Amino acid sequence: MKQDKKTYRLIASPKTVHTGFFDAALPPVITIESGDAVVMNSLMLMDGQLHCGMSLDELITARQFYMDRKLGPHTLTGPIFVQGSEPGDVLEIQIQKFILADCGVNYHFPGKLGIGGLPEDFPSGQIKAFHLDLEKMETIFAPGIVLPLKPFFGVMGVAPWAGEKRISSIPDYFGGNIDNKELVAGTILYLPVQVPGALFSAGDAHALQGDGEVDVTAIETAMAEAVLEFFVRKDLKLERPMAETPTHWITMAFHPDLDEAAKIALRDAIQFLSTSKGLSRGDAYALSSLAVDLRVTQIVDGNKGIHAMIPKTIFKQ
Repeated sequence: MKQDKKTYRLIASPKTVHTGFFDAALPPVITIESGDAVVMNSLMLMDGQLHCGMSLDELITARQFYMDRKLGPHTLTGPIFVQGSEPGDVLEIQIQKFILADCGVNYHFPGKLGIGGLPEDFPSGQIKAFHLDLEKMETIFAPGIVLPLKPFFGVMGVAPWAGEKRISSIPDYFGGNIDNKELVAGTILYLPVQVPGALFSAGDAHALQGDGEVDVTAIETAMAEAVLEFFVRKDLKLERPMAETPTHWITMAFHPDLDEAAKIALRDAIQFLSTSKGLSRGDAYALSSLAVDLRVTQIVDGNKGIHAMIPKTIFKQ
């Protein structure tokens, strides 16, 4: 265990952010060691252009710039170089704390753009702003409807393997736009390292999201402060992101076909149960049917997401 843990501060600025992509060739903005913590913040989407009070037309105009370049809108703080991490290792990110900005936005685009779960049902589009009450940790959706805030980063990822060069921030084997609402403070994300130093970036702050993220967006906001601790794990081997909460282990899978994503997440859950709990594959498959919950992470990215929730409470030793 490292005894001299250091804490670094990383402020989002034009020199420390990149929007819509991960790239192994992107130079790091900070270098840390395994066991160190980073106190960072993030901008709202599209280099902070998304803001409360903007019109739908202004939003569409701003978003088109990134669509034309085949990039996501996610403005990410980083990358962070973690010394000692090499391809084949796993980067463990312990999420210690999230503090939100005090305002956020949900929107869906006009149906002709074909984005979202039901674009054909909503031809006009909509943008809706929310005041985020950070003392009560809630927001008012409409009279009589109060939503509890559960902040997390929609995007956390490492650089893809060097042969891929620059790729969009959609979710994949390196992380990216995971949009998993379980990744709140007090949880852990595990990412398979693809290049030396890992080159971790994060952003796309969400104040609240339902599984599915069906209209394209959560409550999109900025993170005023995020505290993350990083550990290089040479004792773990993963092909895809995995997570751990106080109550569950979570396998995650991404594929354009939701059925295929479900199969991948299930196979990873079976593999985890077989290797970590000593079960035969047949028993792990049966246990998955009895106790593991498959959930739809999101249905709006090019790669859709499924995550499998493996409860810890069923294991008594």
